[in-house]
Amino acid sequence: MYATSWSSYAVRSMRRQRGQALIYGLFVLTGGLAALFFLFNTGQLTAEKTKLVNTADAVAYSAGIMHARALNFDAYTNRALMANEVMIAQAVSIASWTKHVVRHTENVHPLTCLTSYSRPVVLVLVTYIPACYLLSFPAGKTTAQVTDAAVSSAARITVGLSEVAKVALQSGQSTMSATFLKARSDVMQEVADANYAGDGAVQVETSPLSDDFPGFIRTYSGNDRTRFKGTVVESANKDDFIKERSWTSANIFPCILGNKAAFRRRGGTELIGFDEWKAMDTASLHEWHWHIPTFGFPRCEEDEMKLGYGAQAAANGRPNDANAQYGDSRNDNPDASDRADSEASGKEMRYNGLPTFYDLSASQLAAPSPHLKFSVLLTRHKTQTRTSEGTSTIKPTGKLALYDSKARSDVLSAVSTSEVFFERPVARSDGKTELAGLFNPYWQVRLAPTSAAAITLATTK
Repeated sequence: MYATSWSSYAVRSMRRQRGQALIYGLFVLTGGLAALFFLFNTGQLTAEKTKLVNTADAVAYSAGIMHARALNFDAYTNRALMANEVMIAQAVSIASWTKHVVRHTENVHPLTCLTSYSRPVVLVLVTYIPACYLLSFPAGKTTAQVTDAAVSSAARITVGLSEVAKVALQSGQSTMSATFLKARSDVMQEVADANYAGDGAVQVETSPLSDDFPGFIRTYSGNDRTRFKGTVVESANKDDFIKERSWTSANIFPCILGNKAAFRRRGGTELIGFDEWKAMDTASLHEWHWHIPTFGFPRCEEDEMKLGYGAQAAANGRPNDANAQYGDSRNDNPDASDRADSEASGKEMRYNGLPTFYDLSASQLAAPSPHLKFSVLLTRHKTQTRTSEGTSTIKPTGKLALYDSKARSDVLSAVSTSEVFFERPVARSDGKTELAGLFNPYWQVRLAPTSAAAITLATTK
């Protein structure tokens, strides 16, 4: 009786406890689902943020590349403009030199260079003897005149083409400057869209958080072209023919013997102001004689025989006056030699002067190491993300909605900064340090830390 009663009680107790584990299981399952949902949203949000940051870096770096290319473009065009100026200087120099040779062939005959007793032989002007001999041939004058005509024509064409090229190069710089900001904005949005192709929309803020580009470079014209002029003159003077084409043939006799002599060949080209290339070439024979006056002390006097003169200018439309232009000290009634010299001055070539050009602003040129920084802000609305609040098919209801991402201001945002700097990829052979400017295309780009000011500005948008 007792066993039966205990057995019945056990059965009834087991029946009363049936289903209690289900309640505990429901709580565990609910917590697991909440944790899984939280993990899903967190993972998606982290992936979205990482992608947005990478996209911001790509956009900032693309803008930096455009900045570096713009600076390098100005540098390359400036170098082309300088090469044009050097070409003009060379054309003017050669034209002046050939004119001097023509006049030299006309005046060399009194030296009787084709005979054994020519003046250069008698005066022992060793290095001038071959030149005098060649210039004295009957065909020498004709050859010199034909050469001069061809050279003058070619020089005029060269200067004209250089002016056309100058206009084209300046137009390229101006066009780039005028269209750059719009092109940069378009490229940045294209890069952002390419990173999110088929994955919703992302917005590049139209106003950068920081942008050094607008004030980083400027145009220089008028009297502000000094830096360009100095670089052009330095480049032109590397050609010895432009800088100074001079030599002297002299004997070693003293004046007292009455046969001291020297042949002097002088020439050079220079840039006058900002708007004129001027070249002049001369050749002359100098002899010294011991002069004993009736009263006074004996002295050695120098006699000069003009043999050759040539001049050529490329200037900004001013009248060509050989006497005024080259500073000749001549009277109002020039003799035949002076008139011949004036005729040897070539007709002035049309030249518009040194070009207006782009370079770093004065403050950047004064800086020890100029850097161009640019910070950009990217935003992506939460409805575009793959979280439960966005494009995901998993949508929370009820209390699970507490685990939404809750993005601040309903957007995700990322900031990135690029920096353009000047650095020569290979060290100079002379060991000198090259300063930053727009005469050398060594501008490069890298990502840089974003300033606190830019981050603060980003949080207010």
